[in-house]
Amino acid sequence: MKQEELTAWGCLHTFEYEKGSSIIDMPYLQPAELEAIFPELIALLQDELGDDLRGILATGSYIHGTPGPTSDLDVHVVIASPRRRRKNIMFKGLEIEMFLNPAEQIRCYMAEDKERGIDQHMFAFGRAIYDPHGVIAELQREAHQLWEAGPPRLPVDRTWYPRYILADLLRDIEDLDGDEEASYLLIAHTVESILHTHYTLHHRWPAKPKRLLSHLASWDAETAALARNTLKPGTLTTQRQALRQLAEHVLAPIGGLMPLEWSIEWGPLG
Repeated sequence: MKQEELTAWGCLHTFEYEKGSSIIDMPYLQPAELEAIFPELIALLQDELGDDLRGILATGSYIHGTPGPTSDLDVHVVIASPRRRRKNIMFKGLEIEMFLNPAEQIRCYMAEDKERGIDQHMFAFGRAIYDPHGVIAELQREAHQLWEAGPPRLPVDRTWYPRYILADLLRDIEDLDGDEEASYLLIAHTVESILHTHYTLHHRWPAKPKRLLSHLASWDAETAALARNTLKPGTLTTQRQALRQLAEHVLAPIGGLMPLEWSIEWGPLG
């Protein structure tokens, strides 16, 4: 990935707390404060889990160097026993979301999540803060391989599906001519569906919704501009026109929006 794309993803492993930067005034932990928490967090988990603790990985915007006012710290806790747990705690003034799983369960999550790549991203770009057995390093190597491989490509015999779905959504919006609120809701949903299709067609992992437009702009400025134009406040007529333009642009490589009359070839059941 290029540096600007990693920045848009929130994946650069550097903090920018230079003097005079507006970032330094934000109400969240600075790097030294975060570093001071790690030994105490490790000790807390050692006391709680004992020999069941195999490794700890910290991830999220704090680790990527892009924290915001509401950022928490995501912590994957690898254990030996066949059980799992999630919990949210406040620790030294920091919100921490914990995921406790054995290594094999984490591998299952990564194998099953073929479209979003959430766990692959967490481990590929996270930081091992406790790894005496090397299990975190091993999971990170596997996550990097999966992340670099990208999500599954859309099979040729399935290209009809996004063409149909998006055409159907556009017709639904036309049906809502007298309901502005429902129209705006469906327009936003349709933009998200179009962009998901765009990422799939380009064999790229999707970004989180709050970073989606900036991430898209890092590799396809034209489509990002069309999406932003669609989401700008305006008349429903203008937004519907912009939405159709966005859909046609994204679907052009596979034939555009599905016409009213269409069919696919016969296929087997199952």
